[in-house]
Amino acid sequence: DRRARTPRQELVGSSLSALMALQFAVVVMFGKEVAAGDLPFPMLAIRFAGQSVLLFIVLIVLRRPLVPASGERLPLILAATLGYGTEAALFFSALNHGKAGAVTLLFYLYPVWVMLATIGLDRRSPGWRLFVALLLALGGSAVVIVGAGEVEVAPLGILLALATSLAYTAYLITADRTVRRTDPVTAAAWLGAGAATSNLVFAFAFSVPDLPDASSWPYLVGMAVFSAGAFAAMLGGLQLVGAVRNAIIGVM
Repeated sequence: DRRARTPRQELVGSSLSALMALQFAVVVMFGKEVAAGDLPFPMLAIRFAGQSVLLFIVLIVLRRPLVPASGERLPLILAATLGYGTEAALFFSALNHGKAGAVTLLFYLYPVWVMLATIGLDRRSPGWRLFVALLLALGGSAVVIVGAGEVEVAPLGILLALATSLAYTAYLITADRTVRRTDPVTAAAWLGAGAATSNLVFAFAFSVPDLPDASSWPYLVGMAVFSAGAFAAMLGGLQLVGAVRNAIIGVM
């Protein structure tokens, strides 16, 4: 169990969660350039596959474990395929039906669901400071997005964005409670492979075989690079500070 036990470890976990948020922001901006109104499954399959390859290379160079810890493999595969792979597909599909700010604001309800799920599972409140932090995070996001006029979204976009927040909640809770000993980089590599597989299945199921055009590949490479860093930071922060704090800081 890698959970933080000292103030320094708490700070490291919080910093990793913030780094995750910043890198995911870049992934979203690049992805918006590539998707451009199309179903995002081929784009996401390439993004996650590239992320996984990069992280496995890092693991080999650093001589770290290539497989998750015993007992954590199946939960990690399920979290990757049914959780994160589905969440990413829903999110980038929602971007086709509204402005990125509006979709993101609806998606940012996920810390609320994470906190409620944690309260229900643990049968105790996470503390008033976290409630205040959650209100400030959501309120600040609303001020920025509404103030910038980024609130245009179609009804289908609303549904997809809300479904995204629920899928991400399921992923985050599952990963937090089952992936506690695996090296974060190893876990991130497997998450990428699982998410790539699920989006490949979506691409065939929805008959979207066309790859992004040549002009999109620099963005795809950027998505893979920043996604690799974001996932490693996500798992590292999640293991140290838990799902609730990781979720709140992720609203950055």
